[in-house]
Amino acid sequence: MATERYYGVSSGDGNNGVSQMYPRYIVKTSDPWRLAKLAAISDFKEGEGQKWAKEEMQVDGEADYTISATFLEGPDGETAYGAAWLIYEVFPVEQDEVESWRSDPYKIIYESLEDCFGAEFVAANPAQA
Repeated sequence: MATERYYGVSSGDGNNGVSQMYPRYIVKTSDPWRLAKLAAISDFKEGEGQKWAKEEMQVDGEADYTISATFLEGPDGETAYGAAWLIYEVFPVEQDEVESWRSDPYKIIYESLEDCFGAEFVAANPAQA
């Protein structure tokens, strides 16, 4: 089994980029690939939106650096002026940064995928899906 560690999750588009300095939230997991997929899927409306997201996202990268879940086009074919329409990045966060986040009530740290997304959502979206 892979070692658990903390990963930041950020999103943005291909023009404005994705901030790794200011993640939306941090999650502890041993499966950052699944975290990237779940983060991307969870932001879409249940049903057709999430089905579309599962089919259209392209996931690539390395767990020790950055894993990206990318949507080149939006649901209606829209793009960000030739760049990716939407990108989710998952990247390692050092322990000292995690500890500094713990002292800020506005920053969110989840201790598991289930804690972040809910057990039902995680179970409905298995790792190999």
